[in-house]
Amino acid sequence: IALATVLLAGCVSIGSLPQSAAEVDFNPAMEGRTGWSKYEEVFVLKGTDTRTAYLAAKAGLSDAGFTIKRASFEKLFAIGEHGITAYDWNIVAGVYIKELPGEGCAVKVQVSGSKDVGFWGDMTAKSWPQEIFKGVRKYIETESNITDTNKKIFK
Repeated sequence: IALATVLLAGCVSIGSLPQSAAEVDFNPAMEGRTGWSKYEEVFVLKGTDTRTAYLAAKAGLSDAGFTIKRASFEKLFAIGEHGITAYDWNIVAGVYIKELPGEGCAVKVQVSGSKDVGFWGDMTAKSWPQEIFKGVRKYIETESNITDTNKKIFK
């Protein structure tokens, strides 16, 4: 019973992430490692509307290998779960969108991994935000109606 308790206490779930963009701090000073096996990144999509940012967020999660478990355009978020990897029991990620009137949208990614204390410890979750952002960029560049590459959308 004690072993099961320890294993379950270290697991992360989609319920541990904010369930709307209103619950998220978009302050870019809160980036990088912000807790044990927790990483956050923020960037701005200049000139992008919330619908495009929302669709790009879902595409980013999917391209990074996450299965989308919860998503809401009204609450401007998408949450995905990634199964076991060579280093992690499980990983969850949330992508949140905040409209910046006249500018575009801020996008924040929060990633949490299992709280394992194994040989590798807290090492892999740090690259997940970048993998998700790659998918966001790919969506914006290839699938959206934004075709002017000189707009300097990514900031």
